[in-house]
Amino acid sequence: MARTARIVAFVWHQRSSAIETRERLMDGLTSGSDRVVLATCLRVEVYAAAEALEPSRMLADIGLRAVESEMLEGVAAITHLFAVAAGLDSTVVGEPQILSQVRGAAATTRHPLLVAALSRALYVGRAVRAQCGVSSTRSIGSLAVDALLSQVSRPGSARILVIGAGEMGKLALRALARRVDTVVVANRDPARAAALAEAHGARAIGLDGVGAVLAEVDAVLSAADTRGAVLTTTILEARLRRGPLPVVDIAVPRSVGPEARALLGAAYRSVDDLPGSRGKLPDHVLAIAYARCELEAQRFLASRSPERVAAIRALRQGAEAVRAAKLDRAMRRLGHLTDRDRRVVEALSANLTNALLHEPIVALRERGVTTETGSR
Repeated sequence: MARTARIVAFVWHQRSSAIETRERLMDGLTSGSDRVVLATCLRVEVYAAAEALEPSRMLADIGLRAVESEMLEGVAAITHLFAVAAGLDSTVVGEPQILSQVRGAAATTRHPLLVAALSRALYVGRAVRAQCGVSSTRSIGSLAVDALLSQVSRPGSARILVIGAGEMGKLALRALARRVDTVVVANRDPARAAALAEAHGARAIGLDGVGAVLAEVDAVLSAADTRGAVLTTTILEARLRRGPLPVVDIAVPRSVGPEARALLGAAYRSVDDLPGSRGKLPDHVLAIAYARCELEAQRFLASRSPERVAAIRALRQGAEAVRAAKLDRAMRRLGHLTDRDRRVVEALSANLTNALLHEPIVALRERGVTTETGSR
């Protein structure tokens, strides 16, 4: 790893970037050899391994010179990544879905620094949740259900259409199932919709059946990337002759187009219109959780310093040289061994060496202990 290698994060979050900006970024950004894109309904983030390149130049190189972002470097970037994985930066604090999204982002790169940072983020995310009690059974889907039913006069007898049988659609349906009278699930793959509907006592249709079903339902929750192709102005105009139709759209990019949104008026809400939820977590618990993320970020970066990497490499090489010499001497004295027995002895020597190296390497990586003095 080059001495100047560092991680830079470009962040476009719901709190500071309009949904239109995040939609454009989702369409144009991809992971690459030196960067990872983490995109959810609330954020678009790029984690880049910067070496000699200045962050502003990097932003221009990926086509985002004119798109204002929050930029974080070094400890701040890693702290943010760890806090994201812990669910501290989510609308629903402690929601578990972000962990699988970070894991998915990690699978898109082989850059050693980014792989290490994302892997550590998954560990820290789980540890912070467990040790600080940061967890939630709620999700964007359940917040969307609350927002939708707040616009329905009699939720208990309501008929709801859910568009999309992906992760957010599943969460929304789970939150809806016991609160309304009837749920219809529409999906591009009718078989997937049928499997989800059967699990929750709902009814399944394909996307081509949405127009007909709109006449029967009281509200719509859309969690599918349909970009205006399903909830068109034509079918909405026909439905609106019967009265208002509340629509909560948690897809990003949005599943309802601009003209259809204007037609729905105040009855339309996007993911950015949903309130946040932190459960019963007090401020001091969140402060402790953030502090843990920052401490872990400092430890991570210290463990990646060129000096420690070089010391660990030297320690391994020295130990391997001693092991090889001792093994060669022993094997000359054990000429009667079979090939299988020789492989067993060789494997034993390697395992013993690795076991003896484990604690010194952990000390070097985590605390900066030197191999000569055993001190900081």
